[in-house]
Amino acid sequence: MTMHNDPIFESVYRDTLPKVARMVHRMGGDLDTAKDIFHDAVIICLEKKQQNAVNIGSDQAYILGIARILCLRRLKDDRQYVTIHAHEDDYGIPSDFYDPPPVSQPVISFLKNAGKRCLQLLQAFYYDKLPMAEIARHLQYKTQHVATVQKYKCLEKIREQVKQTQHEEAAL
Repeated sequence: MTMHNDPIFESVYRDTLPKVARMVHRMGGDLDTAKDIFHDAVIICLEKKQQNAVNIGSDQAYILGIARILCLRRLKDDRQYVTIHAHEDDYGIPSDFYDPPPVSQPVISFLKNAGKRCLQLLQAFYYDKLPMAEIARHLQYKTQHVATVQKYKCLEKIREQVKQTQHEEAAL
C-alpha cells in the first residue's frame, strides 16, 4: 500500500471504508465523521509501514483497529458535558417547597377527639413503643387481641375525622 492508483490501496479503500462507516454509525457518528476517521487511520497505517514500526499482517484489520480507537477518542471529545451549575436556574426549587402545607387542625386535636382511651392506647404503642401484651395489661383489656382491635378502631376513628375535615375544607 503506497499511493494513489495503487490497486492494493484502492481495494483497501473500497473494502474498508464501508466497514469503518458501519462501525462509526454504530458508535453514534455520521458518514463525514467516518470518512475523517478512515483517512486518519489510513495515514497512520502508512506512517507505521514507512517507519517499519509494527508488523502489519492485514491492512484492513489494522485500519479498522485504528479507526475504532480514533472514533472512541473523537466521540469522547465531542461529548458535551454540562455541569449542573450551568443550568441551576432551570432547576430552581419552587419558593413554596419548604413551606409546610397549611394545617387547619393539628393532629393532636384529632387524637384528643378520638377519646382519652384511644389517646392512651396510641401513645403507649407509637410513642412509648410498648408491646401489645403490656398495653393490654396496663389499659386492662381482656386480651392482647382486644387491644389490637381497639387500636385499629382508634386509627379508623381518626382517619374518618381527617377525611371529614378535608371534605369540609374542600367544600369551602
